[in-house]
Amino acid sequence: MVRPFSLGASLPLKSVGEITAGARIIWDPVRLRQPSSDAEVTTVILTAKGSHLVTMEPQKAAARVEWQLFERPQVIALVFGPQGLNEGKIQSLIGRDTELLKSLADYADQSSRVESLIQELADAEQSGVGTDAVLKGFSSQYGVAAPKLDIKASSDQQASILLKALLPAANAYDPLGAKNAQAQQSGGLAASVAGMFFGNPVALAAGGAALFQNLKTALFPDIEFRSAFTQSADKDDFALCTKSLAPKAKTRTAYLWAYRVPEYKKPELSLDGPAYLPLGSRSKIGMKLDKGSSVKQLDFARDWRLVPIAGGAPISVGVRAPSGSALEVDLSKVNAPAGDYRLAATWDWSPISAEGTLHVHSCADFKDVALAPGERDRLVEGNGTVSVKLTGTDFEFLENVAVEPIAQAAKPVGVSFNLPLGERRGPQDSVRLNLGTEKQGLYRLLLAQSDGIQHVLPITILPPNPKISNCPIRLNQGELRKAIQFEGSGMERIESIASKAGEITGAPNSHGWSGEIVLKSGLVTGQKFPVIMKVRGLEAPLTVRDALEVIGPRPKIRSVRKSIRTDLGIDVDADELPAGTPVGLVLDVDQISNGGRPRLEVACDAGELRKALTLSPGEVDGKAALTFAGPGALYLSMDPGAVGYAGCRLAATLILDPEGRSDRVVLGRVIRVPRLHKFTLTNEKVGDSSFAGVLEGRDLDVIEKTGWDAAHGVFVDSIPTPLPGDSAGQTLRVTLPWPAPAPHAPLFIWLRGETSGRKTAIGD
Repeated sequence: MVRPFSLGASLPLKSVGEITAGARIIWDPVRLRQPSSDAEVTTVILTAKGSHLVTMEPQKAAARVEWQLFERPQVIALVFGPQGLNEGKIQSLIGRDTELLKSLADYADQSSRVESLIQELADAEQSGVGTDAVLKGFSSQYGVAAPKLDIKASSDQQASILLKALLPAANAYDPLGAKNAQAQQSGGLAASVAGMFFGNPVALAAGGAALFQNLKTALFPDIEFRSAFTQSADKDDFALCTKSLAPKAKTRTAYLWAYRVPEYKKPELSLDGPAYLPLGSRSKIGMKLDKGSSVKQLDFARDWRLVPIAGGAPISVGVRAPSGSALEVDLSKVNAPAGDYRLAATWDWSPISAEGTLHVHSCADFKDVALAPGERDRLVEGNGTVSVKLTGTDFEFLENVAVEPIAQAAKPVGVSFNLPLGERRGPQDSVRLNLGTEKQGLYRLLLAQSDGIQHVLPITILPPNPKISNCPIRLNQGELRKAIQFEGSGMERIESIASKAGEITGAPNSHGWSGEIVLKSGLVTGQKFPVIMKVRGLEAPLTVRDALEVIGPRPKIRSVRKSIRTDLGIDVDADELPAGTPVGLVLDVDQISNGGRPRLEVACDAGELRKALTLSPGEVDGKAALTFAGPGALYLSMDPGAVGYAGCRLAATLILDPEGRSDRVVLGRVIRVPRLHKFTLTNEKVGDSSFAGVLEGRDLDVIEKTGWDAAHGVFVDSIPTPLPGDSAGQTLRVTLPWPAPAPHAPLFIWLRGETSGRKTAIGD
């Protein structure tokens, strides 16, 4: 122990940073193994200037002893003799050998270093944490490279490698040599290091063997010298350890332990800015040391405490300095109220304090943590790593964030985060996380503060947002409503679509999204409008720019005029278009005077049994041709049978880009009419009042009845017979009542399916 010259309690030797002249060194044995009344103890002091040795008067080892130091010490060596010490020889040694002074200092340095290594290795072995961390810390502390140990090698072999790497000055010593075999009996790495280093005097101070030779000769005649080292015991006690060897006959044993005094001055430190600490956990806070102070000096600070600024009793707290820029404050076992404190400690016998204020309070309750408004919409598959904001509590003590999928077993993945002011820099009501969006699905955010309690926040990585591929949708000026069809991906998630161009209604379907827009009045050609989509899963609607465009009015077919041959020999109604006969049609149209090139599409109004005929003015397609008939007029010449089929209603649509398609206008119904060349009424009597007749012509198969007026017809029960040498010519046997209404009365025929007869140009 050490007691100051002035008033002050005794302190353990190794806890004192500076021992001044006048201080007292205290030997206070806790327990002596095999105590003897002859056992003596003394100290040898190497003065701070390193000029000479001072050997204190030997005292009985079994009692408490105090020696006062008249000079500031550099090295304190303890000499313990179980069978006593020779005082006369001790006095004769003082100041005699300068090499002895150097050797004593070397011995103290190296033994202190190895003591530290042994203690840390022993603690690691006892706790089962392994030695890797110990070696890294030790090598960093002393500036040497940590060796890589083979865990399959014996403890002695590992110890040899350690000593050579961590104590380069002792490399000449081979602890595995035959002459040192007695130093290799050990049960672990810590014991092997102790046995090798302290088991032979040569190992204690490589190159300084004069220390032991001189001590043995001058201080301990007829004494076998053995080295000692210390290990922590209970509280502030330590145990002096040495090799357990049987004594030699007629030879006494003595032990030496040396310690280099740190000679540090009291450090001065301050906090590096405001410090905010959470109750119930360990915290690192920034620290600044004043010029002349070092982190090693803080190792001697003790009795750390929080001193309430508002007044009150100090609160003991654990503190250590892992680096020169930080302090670690342990509040995990401290029952302290929230508030502002100063950090204070005791260094040797003087108080020290860190300038600055510690703000201490509890970790926040994370029950209201949520994504900030609008942030959920950024979590969309394929967006890469996105920065999202959390709000709802104080995040200053947030220490760890991870994310894991809900639907499958997977290890949580760490998530980086950024606090506005930085970690533990005061209350902060938000934090930004950097989340990956590689795969859609349900996830859990795992948030942990300094207290280690994990808080869960469910989040969803949404599917890719809907994308419309067929924009712009064109709206014709002057229209009241228009059917619209949006195509693209993700259409099934669209709940509604809105636009300032008009009211839109509709729903998703298998082809995309279909609906109708009721246009607002006053729309002008050239205007473009966005559409606003409400999408399932998104907080804010999506906007698609220029999705709607107002164009000119649609083209329009105002009227149709027809011209049909009059020499068909049969009546044709105004809405009929006889197949096989060219017809001419004049279409009066609007909206084709803007320089565009219109197209006319002609097809059956219902059904698609044939491909539509599409012509532009000046084009000819088989039996159809289209030309301009003047401003606002088109002339179409065609064979209706080449475009449609019998019974279909031919309709025309005018197409103009980009204005679109006009409404369909029906041109007429396609019919097949027979070509009647000749009719002969024979003398062949059929029944009581009818005679057989013969029709000659073409397409006679369409005739179902014949008669002398439009109301009374006789069914034709025969089929046409081809004329020899004329594949298209036919004859058809028919039956007519007799007599005829008048001489040369016209013949009426019924086409199949008709209810009234058609007048022909032939007769009896």
